[in-house]
Amino acid sequence: MKTIVLIPLILFSYSLFAQEQKKEKKKDEIKVFICNSMTSDKYHYKKECKGLTRCNDTIKKISLRKAKNVYGRNVCGYETHIESSGKYEN
Repeated sequence: MKTIVLIPLILFSYSLFAQEQKKEKKKDEIKVFICNSMTSDKYHYKKECKGLTRCNDTIKKISLRKAKNVYGRNVCGYETHIESSGKYEN
């Protein structure tokens, strides 16, 4: 009897874990734009973002993970709604 209850519970737990892994992988694939200047500290989901119009250097397209972890960037104030909704356009 314990086995009958335990097997569906294990399968359910595994499916939740697999869905979470899929979400993390999808986040790793998100590309963002940064201004490649020393004073820039934001990343942008859209190349046409109002926050990028002041960039006097090159604009690079990199992964979201790299923008956060390597460059130490935060999301642009004009695009916080994109991040909170989870609707990325890449």
